[in-house]
Amino acid sequence: MKFTFGKFAFIIVSAVILSTGLVSCNGENNGEETSDIDETKKAIITQFVNDVVVATYKNLADDAIVLSDACAALEASPTAANITIACDAWITARKYWEQSEAFLYGAASDYYIDPHIDSWPLDQAQLELFLQNEDIVASFDAGTLGYGLLGFHALEYVLFRDGTARNINEISPKELIYATLVANDLMSQCVRLEAAWAGLENVTSKKQQILAGAELEPSLDYGDLIENAGMSGNTKYKTQKSAFAEILQGTADIADEVGNTKITDPLTSQNVLDVESWYSWNSIADFADNIRSIQYAYYGGREKTTATEHSLCTYISSLDTDINTNIESAIATAIEKIEAMPAPFRNHLDDADGSAAAAVTACNNLLNALDAAIELIEEQQ
Repeated sequence: MKFTFGKFAFIIVSAVILSTGLVSCNGENNGEETSDIDETKKAIITQFVNDVVVATYKNLADDAIVLSDACAALEASPTAANITIACDAWITARKYWEQSEAFLYGAASDYYIDPHIDSWPLDQAQLELFLQNEDIVASFDAGTLGYGLLGFHALEYVLFRDGTARNINEISPKELIYATLVANDLMSQCVRLEAAWAGLENVTSKKQQILAGAELEPSLDYGDLIENAGMSGNTKYKTQKSAFAEILQGTADIADEVGNTKITDPLTSQNVLDVESWYSWNSIADFADNIRSIQYAYYGGREKTTATEHSLCTYISSLDTDINTNIESAIATAIEKIEAMPAPFRNHLDDADGSAAAAVTACNNLLNALDAAIELIEEQQ
């Protein structure tokens, strides 16, 4: 994401929501009536949580651990083989992060994990100053460093040049130490995402130890919170409709960001620094994976290209087949148009063939289709 602080207003959700117990009823809830729990809707939300959010964050956490280990191995033994391994690990972890951007609400927003691990461009001037420290390890504090010195793009800068693994002889020992520290911090943040949605007790003991060591144990079970939408005491999701609306809004937000920020901004500025993932030449894969995050959220499972039984797709189709058809078509078209853009994106900012403009149009068509679904949900009782 291109970081703007205003986009990430801090959302505080009290743990009292979970600790007081959630009970379905028709009575009063802080002056507002709660809804009866529709088991079909609950099944849709539960499948979304388990098969999309938790499954994606588990893959991300697992591969962030692999990436951290790869960077540590590279620091210990700086070889061409080891930097290739680290680059491959970065690309794999990056895929799962980009495929999570349809659900940046919840832990990713509340804990500022999104800007922490995915801000760009890199603050190269500050990085050069930081690398002048005699003791990089003692100087490194992820809590005080600017977001432009952390996360995927800080690692990308150290590991990649011109779309391939960087020449190992061009990387200083301090940069290798820095990469190890950044990768370890990235790992902790990604593990926190999994634990925050799956429940701390449901991640491995190794991951629990990572979080304890970093003092990053989540204070809420976000999966349980949204699954229990409409239950008495749930002040975040007072109705199941509000949960559906947030899931759909998350998909609309990333459709908007891909088309109108990630692609449009560099086309307008003609500045390569506005291109996300330009050192690795991974930009087009980033954009397509963002749309796949919408696809998986809508179809109710990772790697799904058709609706599962308990999915937003099935539910929206039951309300309005035209809106559903428009969304399904728009998802497929957006991925197709993005992947038709010539690579690397950073070398084609003139958009000579009009393919980037076509991708922007496709993203906006998808945004409009998702907005129609949000309006449809809001109209329901």
